[in-house]
Amino acid sequence: MYPQEIVFFQVLKFKIGTLNIAYLVVEELHRQLKAVACLGEHVKFEVCEDIMDLLYETEEMSALYNYNSPKAVAASILVAAYVITVPTQKWEFPILPWAQFATSCREKEIMDNVNVILNHIFQPQAH
Repeated sequence: MYPQEIVFFQVLKFKIGTLNIAYLVVEELHRQLKAVACLGEHVKFEVCEDIMDLLYETEEMSALYNYNSPKAVAASILVAAYVITVPTQKWEFPILPWAQFATSCREKEIMDNVNVILNHIFQPQAH
């Protein structure tokens, strides 16, 4: 995130601290995933960044940052990026249990967030 974007979000009173923490956690989880699984190379960090951007599109989506821990949001972003970028034939790695283990977050919390994210991406609301 560029400094001017941070200032812009601060002016709009977005929770910048949460965004920065979630970004750092996503970055660390992505690094760890690449270290433990060959499939980690298929998960593009740019997709994680795009998902983070999408979370500020609507009030409902930005609520993920407000009502969940940064670790849970980061794990959910990484799992969603995995589902989007890894070819279905290669879904061998147990991404959800790994994300739960890596973050100590509840599996249900991660899955609920992933469902919200994927629904937002693949079933956009009509304007």
